[in-house]
Amino acid sequence: MGNKSKEQKLNIIEKLKNIKHIEIIVVVIFCAILLLIYASTFNSKNSENNTTTTLTTEEYATYLENKLSNVLAQIQGAGNVKVMITLECGIEYVYATNKEEVTTSSTVAGTTTTQTTVTEDVILVSVSGKSSPIILKENLPKVGGVIIVSSGAKNISVRLELQKAVEALLEVSVDNIEILVGE
Repeated sequence: MGNKSKEQKLNIIEKLKNIKHIEIIVVVIFCAILLLIYASTFNSKNSENNTTTTLTTEEYATYLENKLSNVLAQIQGAGNVKVMITLECGIEYVYATNKEEVTTSSTVAGTTTTQTTVTEDVILVSVSGKSSPIILKENLPKVGGVIIVSSGAKNISVRLELQKAVEALLEVSVDNIEILVGE
């Protein structure tokens, strides 16, 4: 039996040697294997990077201030513009929950009493051994007040344009907007 298996192996090796351009075929197969390994590691890295980044309240305020400063600086006559924004509250998250409602009723001396108990549990998902809640919605905080310091704010028409722009962009009432003359 040992001789038959040796003969079969030698037969296979001889057949492979007779194939023209065997080196090219081996290289192509090797490259295909490398490509599959690379693609699988590339996809796993992408799935890890797809996690959403959450902003802090301070980062959100800074983001709004920068965007608003850039827009207001484009108003004719506004000149150098600086903006400070205050927020009413922090970022609010709405989590996915399991809601269970249990109703019990009891009758004592002809009087029926019904009691409803509602329990809500946040749904947690375990990823890589780490539990985290499922976030359905992220409510960004509302702007509480805006201070604008503009070198062109001496001109009443520029002040009015700055005020209208802030009202439109941030949906803030006039009472919560202060425009000051700067350098």
